Amino acid sequence: MPDASKTIIMLAAENDSLVNGKVGGLADVIRDLPNALADFGYQVIVITPAYGFLHKDNPSKILSTINFPFAGKTTEGELWDVTPKHPKQNVIHLVFEHPEIRGDKIYSQDPPSQPFAQDATKFALFCSAIGQYIKTIPSSTIIHLHDWHMGAFNLLRELHPDFKHLKKHKVVFTIHNLGYQGNRPINGKRASVEQWFPELFKDSDWIDKWKDPRYTEPQFTPLAAGIRFSEKINTVSSTYAEEILKPSDHKNGFYGGEGLEQFLRKKKEESSLFGILNGIEYPLQNKNQPISFLDLCNLSIKEILSDSQSDTFSKKVIERLGNIKSMQPSVILTSVTRVTEQKVRLLLEPGIKKLTALDEILTHLEKVNGFYFLLGNGPRELEVKFEKAFSKHKRLVFIKLYSNKIGNMLYGNGTIFLMPSSFEPCGISQMIAMQNGQPCIVHATGGLKDTVIDEVTGFQFRGDTIQEKVDNLFSVTKKAIDIYLTDKMKWEKIKLEAASARFEWSKSAKQYIDLLY
Repeated sequence: MPDASKTIIMLAAENDSLVNGKVGGLADVIRDLPNALADFGYQVIVITPAYGFLHKDNPSKILSTINFPFAGKTTEGELWDVTPKHPKQNVIHLVFEHPEIRGDKIYSQDPPSQPFAQDATKFALFCSAIGQYIKTIPSSTIIHLHDWHMGAFNLLRELHPDFKHLKKHKVVFTIHNLGYQGNRPINGKRASVEQWFPELFKDSDWIDKWKDPRYTEPQFTPLAAGIRFSEKINTVSSTYAEEILKPSDHKNGFYGGEGLEQFLRKKKEESSLFGILNGIEYPLQNKNQPISFLDLCNLSIKEILSDSQSDTFSKKVIERLGNIKSMQPSVILTSVTRVTEQKVRLLLEPGIKKLTALDEILTHLEKVNGFYFLLGNGPRELEVKFEKAFSKHKRLVFIKLYSNKIGNMLYGNGTIFLMPSSFEPCGISQMIAMQNGQPCIVHATGGLKDTVIDEVTGFQFRGDTIQEKVDNLFSVTKKAIDIYLTDKMKWEKIKLEAASARFEWSKSAKQYIDLLY
């Protein structure tokens, strides 16, 4: 192993360097950041769970077995060396295989009565295994933990007698989204700290220091452990790093520290909290050549038909695409998103006029012969709301699935990209759309505020209440459409500025080195 001071061990739940290793934007960071760090002379070892399939879906060879404590006994798992889709010198990808972290998905779906039960358990097991693997590393190095999934690593490092060796290593922690915290009971027989590591309870004095003050029963919050017990922490944009120091006010649409602001403010006071914007790769792999509206509709139909989750609603979408494909729309709004409260609340809430922004936008699109293509899926209750809007408005094309092919077509062929997230730690979709020359309309929050300059590279909206945000979302969308239709010179300048904007991973990696490592 090379100079330990130039080695980083990166632990995460996802990794898009591997086939089938991606669920969300976290995987993009784990794919690109290690490569950018390698260009600065670092060796990066990226480790994720195998989930029973990543070592099979990618070229791999077994590296070693690991013995580690879990659930009151010593258990054994396998560490596999995996060849990524695009190998990079000085970046090593490993996956950890164990029967209790297997399944056909990276994340589990737990009932509301047992949030995070399966995921928190498997990630606690993973942290224990990798914590023991790090014993084989002779010199102190940097361990970079990503998001709540790796919070149990700090629990072991601080409290468990079998993990004292971790104290010689510097630990840094990246917050990707405070909305997911992974909390589980400290005591109990199912998916609790007591079940995972019963040896910690020979002395229970630590519980008062570690329990989450927001709950009546003692709760362990992995995200809080990552924040409190890492030497340095960062968010994935500078604005988000400021927003999370304030308490959340969901009623008025503000998402801040989500109950952890006291710990975050302490890190800020210690000069240990930083905001480092994510980047994207240039030239962008999914930058597309423009295609006709006819081809956009036909290719979307083909993708929907090939989707195994296709249902009765999908047939209605195919029918609509067939009916409109010969049209020549004046404007195409696009969104490529997960259909979650974070991403779509501001489209669906009523404004001051008691109308939703979605209704107002679709009504306006009918007047100007435009369409809104929305690609994404999510909780059923939110999908139903868009299905109802689809039935009500002929100008909505709601494609209810996850499809890279359709997403890339929309990035490359839309007029305006709509990203009205209530909060956005960083966001990558707006960067991709901009690189494709598609100006964006964004809520002035988090990484959206940091990447889109109002009326220079795109458009921002804001507001102090939900109603103000909703109304301003519509008014700014209408303004952007009007500029596109009536002031081609101004629009072309905005489009060119959007395409010229750069969010380089090399710049972000340098900040990780200077501020965290």
